[in-house]
Amino acid sequence: MVEASRSDAPPRRLTLSPGETVADAARKAIAFGAESLLWHQNAAEAGDAEPLHQLRVAARRLRATIELFSNVIYAAQLKLYRRDIPWLGGQAGAVRECDVTAALIGDRAAKIDPDLKAAVAPMIAALDERRKFEHAKLYDQLASKRYRNLIAKLSRPAIKKIGSDRMLGPVAAQLIRPATHSAARLGRKLADDAPALVFHKLRVRIKRLRYELEMIAPLGAKRHKRALARLEAMQELLGLYHDVTVASAWLLSYAETSGAQPRTMLAAGALIQSLDGRESKLRRRCMRAWRRFERSEAMRDTLEEIRRAGRSALTPVISPAPASDARESDQPNQSQIARREIEDPPQSGHNLTNSQSATEAIS
Repeated sequence: MVEASRSDAPPRRLTLSPGETVADAARKAIAFGAESLLWHQNAAEAGDAEPLHQLRVAARRLRATIELFSNVIYAAQLKLYRRDIPWLGGQAGAVRECDVTAALIGDRAAKIDPDLKAAVAPMIAALDERRKFEHAKLYDQLASKRYRNLIAKLSRPAIKKIGSDRMLGPVAAQLIRPATHSAARLGRKLADDAPALVFHKLRVRIKRLRYELEMIAPLGAKRHKRALARLEAMQELLGLYHDVTVASAWLLSYAETSGAQPRTMLAAGALIQSLDGRESKLRRRCMRAWRRFERSEAMRDTLEEIRRAGRSALTPVISPAPASDARESDQPNQSQIARREIEDPPQSGHNLTNSQSATEAIS
C-alpha cells in the first residue's frame, strides 16, 4: 500500500455505477480515498503548497464518502473514520491556512498606506515560522502508527451485509438527502449578526454535498450539472469569506501578542481595517447567493432527477418479437385483431401495476 504513494501515475477518476451494489460502491469509493491520500503524501511531506492543498481536499472528499455510506459501515470503523480523517485533514488545513493568510496579507498590503508596506514583512516572517511548526506536526502524523492504521482500515472497509446488497441507483437520492437537509438547516441560520462559524459550517456542508453529487454523476443530467455549478460557485464565495475571517483573526492575535515594532502594529491595524470592509461585502454576497439557491429549489429538482434515473435503471429491457412471429401479415386485419384479443386478452395494465410495485418496493 505504501508503494502507491511512489507511483508516477495520478489517481484514477472515481466513478460509481448505478448498477453496482451499495456495498461495492462503498468499498470502491473508500479505497479510492485511501489511494488519493497516499498519492499526495510524499509531496505533502516535502512541504510543497499544492500537494498539501490536494491532501486536504482528498481528506475532505473521503469524509464525504464516509458520510454518504455511513449507514452500511460498521459502527466501530465508522467511529475511527470520523475521528482520524478530520485529525489528518485538520492538520493539513492548518498548514494550508498559513499559505492562504500570507498571500491575502500580501495582496491587501498593496491597498494600505505605501509607507507601511515594508512593516508587513515581520508578519509574513511570523506566518512562515508558524507554517514550519504546523508542517512538522503534519509530517509526524503522516509517519505515525495511527495514520498507517487509518490507511489499512480504509483499504479494507468493513461493510454491513444487511442493506448493502441493494443497487446504488434506486437509493442514491436517499443517501444524499441528509447532506441536503444539513446544508438547508445551516443556510436558514445565515443573517447579518450570525457568527462567522455558521458561514464556515455551511461551506463545509456544501462541499460534502458537492462531492457526493460528483460521485453519482452517472445518474445526473441537466439539473444535476446546474446544481453542481451553483454549489461550486457558492463554495468558492464562502471560501473567500472564510479566508478573510481567518486572516483578520490571525492579525488581531498577532497585534495582541507579538510585541512587534510600532510601525508593524500600525500596518497590522491598517490591514485589519482593509479586511473588515472586504469581509462585510463578502458576507452580504454569501447571504444573497444562498437565498437565490434556496429559492431556485435546485436541490429538490436534482434529487427528483436522480430518483427517476435510479428507478429507470430497474426497468427491464423488452426485446422486440422475432420476425417469424409476424409471417402471415405485417398489418393484421380487424378480424385477426379481434380473434387475438378473445384468445389472449391484453394484460398491460396488470403488468404495469406489478412493475410499479416492484420499483416502489426496491426504492
